[in-house]
Amino acid sequence: MKAKETSLTYCNPIPLPDYPRGRMCRPEHDSGSGWLNNGRWHDFRETADPSVLYHDNKWFLYPSAGMAWVSEDFTTWKHVKMNLYDIGYAPTIMRHRGRFYLNASDSNKSIMYVSDNPLGPWKEVGPVTGIDGKIPDGYWDPMFFSDDDERVYLYYGCGAPAIRGLEMDPDRPNIAISEAKKLFAYNPDHEWERFGEFNEDPSQCWVEGAWMFKNKDTYYLTYCAPGTQFATYGMGCYVSKSPLGPFKYQKLNPILRRTDGLVRGPGHGCIVRGPKNTIWAFYTCLRCYHHVFERRIGFDPAGFDSEGNLFVHTATDIPQWAPGIVRNPQNGNDAGSKPVSINKPAKASSEAPGRMSSYANDYSIRTWWEADKKDSKPWLEIGLGAKFAISSLRIIWAEPNLDYKKAPPGPFRFKIEYKEDEKGKWKMLVDKTRNSVDMHIDYITFSTKKAVSVKLTVIGAPENIGIGVVDFSVFGIGEMPPPGKYG
Repeated sequence: MKAKETSLTYCNPIPLPDYPRGRMCRPEHDSGSGWLNNGRWHDFRETADPSVLYHDNKWFLYPSAGMAWVSEDFTTWKHVKMNLYDIGYAPTIMRHRGRFYLNASDSNKSIMYVSDNPLGPWKEVGPVTGIDGKIPDGYWDPMFFSDDDERVYLYYGCGAPAIRGLEMDPDRPNIAISEAKKLFAYNPDHEWERFGEFNEDPSQCWVEGAWMFKNKDTYYLTYCAPGTQFATYGMGCYVSKSPLGPFKYQKLNPILRRTDGLVRGPGHGCIVRGPKNTIWAFYTCLRCYHHVFERRIGFDPAGFDSEGNLFVHTATDIPQWAPGIVRNPQNGNDAGSKPVSINKPAKASSEAPGRMSSYANDYSIRTWWEADKKDSKPWLEIGLGAKFAISSLRIIWAEPNLDYKKAPPGPFRFKIEYKEDEKGKWKMLVDKTRNSVDMHIDYITFSTKKAVSVKLTVIGAPENIGIGVVDFSVFGIGEMPPPGKYG
């Protein structure tokens, strides 16, 4: 394997520039539904429900709340704000006969758009309609699929009723040419589909986020349950030899689920074939502090076992190989480094009430360290407890006072230093003191350094935003003890 390939890593949740504002924060979308987790209004950022296209050696990402992001190396994403920025929840992208079609759940009365380029400009095709000429009942979370024979199918559904499918006109893919067909529905016998943080409520479920993936002669229709706000949110799969069924519940289910760690509740996403015939699962993962739709995005390798079952080894939150490098999808894709800063001694220049420094490295997505508002140059230091060879780090910023009117987001300017030994001097590790990019999440790689402690110093931040860190993880490898020291 080439050296330049093995040096490419990514880390979930993925860092995107210009993370978009949550749709429910905006006046035209605020429903007053009471879904705020802390009982009061708060602005938040949101990306979720990723629909992804691999085309012309590039990745194109279309999530809820904003579009689109492009990557050539699977590690660095560029924001290209198209003439369609946010057309609704759960966008769906389809390449069909050399053109690109885009639609979403509440896409301006279900309007479909078309372009000759995956980044637009986009033009209206017309509303998506059933065979009766009306928008299909329950038209949420759509997925359009162009088969090998260029026949087009639509899958949709959100909630307990069912996931439905129908065939569309290949010349006018917004127009149905068959009746909607119920493909499958919530089944309380599948314990992982039951509602709640512990799947404790079999009386309800949100079955949603359908996605079709074809491998050889088999159709894999993935979906998610039981609700996007729960750590039990996961992805399941039904299989068939026909695009409209009958579908059978796959023997291996759910295909992706994780209830602990920083990246948990992986669901509502897509399965995409990428370079070197690798297969990737993109998914929504939760933050859900200020609102249940406060979500992020991750991705990991997918594969097929010896019986043809689609699976994803796990949702990861430590460095992984990219792109097209899958060491072993059965056992994972770890790049070899581990978190060396979790639950190690932390201290800070100051702490806001109830926001201790230890919250920055407690391996939780719902706690954060926050500096006192009078602290003009806040810093956070973590002692690693031993000497490690470190090579990357991740920062998830908290933005505790985010308010798009009074305290809008923007770039953080900072530096990260390290010490090679306890009595040594601080040395520069990462210099972002002139950073001009709004990165809500930072994942930074660097040449390997040996360190016993690391220190983050914030030099500048958006006005009134507040300085806070949800996660400050440093990744590396520990030194082996001398032979004979133990045993």
